[in-house]
Amino acid sequence: MVFSYYIIKHPYTLWWHIKRRLNKTEGVVLYCANTLDYEIFSPVQKHLKALPVVTKDKKAQTALRKIGVDSTRLPSFPDGVIMCRQAAYRFPAKSIKKIGISHGAYNFKPFASAESHNLLERYFMTSSTDVENARKTGIRSGFAVGYPKLDPAFDGTYDETFISSFHEKIGLDRNKKTILFTATWDKSGLSAISQWAGNLTSLAQQYNVMVTVHPWTSALYQDQIKNAPGVLFIDTFNVIPYIIQADVCIGDASSILGECCALDKPMVTFKMPEGKRTVPHVHEMICDFSLQISDFSELDNAIEKCLSEPEAKHEQRTKANRIMFDELDGQAGKRAADEIINFFPQLKKDES
Repeated sequence: MVFSYYIIKHPYTLWWHIKRRLNKTEGVVLYCANTLDYEIFSPVQKHLKALPVVTKDKKAQTALRKIGVDSTRLPSFPDGVIMCRQAAYRFPAKSIKKIGISHGAYNFKPFASAESHNLLERYFMTSSTDVENARKTGIRSGFAVGYPKLDPAFDGTYDETFISSFHEKIGLDRNKKTILFTATWDKSGLSAISQWAGNLTSLAQQYNVMVTVHPWTSALYQDQIKNAPGVLFIDTFNVIPYIIQADVCIGDASSILGECCALDKPMVTFKMPEGKRTVPHVHEMICDFSLQISDFSELDNAIEKCLSEPEAKHEQRTKANRIMFDELDGQAGKRAADEIINFFPQLKKDES
């Protein structure tokens, strides 16, 4: 649990009750720590009445404004709060109903503390397997809905017209195959970014090369990638349209691999040593659904193998998808919204 929770809990709770008595609480709000939170919630929001957005600081408020989202800043004293993370400590009054949504595709890393999760009435996870794994660690708030972020790929939003126009928009060469690199945080002990960040230029002569990295990735690596000629650095949290364009995805232990798997993309992954942030069954799953290599020198051959045999690990990807997502039907946002309405009936849209 974040230490500040214990510092602010009692004064915050007192002030919340005063506001409640004066009928000056803020209704139900959406808490966004960054624009990723808003992107994840968007497929849920469309099934609900519009929620006012609260963010943590000026930097996040400015980033949200750039994508057309107005927000207010903490402190906030709502009747209820929805968040795409487990940040209930920022709203420590017990009387506030709190709902969280996982911001990753399945839990590729160890769960945060059960205490922080259990401050939430519900924490939406991507599958019943995820919920059961969480329960074994003491987390009682888990509730399986699927992964709303993937909905546009399965509900017809990203149709052939969209895919074709997006291909043109980002400037991909139709005469080249497209590869996408992804990496988890380089300080996690599970990242392979050091293997390839400085070696992209030669690949860009043969392929369309796209790269997405963890937002905390060191500036050294980000600069190497951004300065590599012919390489598209994905500077947005919504990577789904880019994954759709890819013929092969290349990664390590990043949860973006779950999204690549959901979209049935052939994958190459670098073998990573198991460490304290390794989840054993996730490690095994990655080994199963991807072609593994030990060194950058093996990458060319691995890419060519994936291109020539794209269906080679289709069954393994399908098996992994059942574990990670339950359903890939474009309705995860609707399932999440329906459960939110059970707690906050006032968010149900008026019948048209």
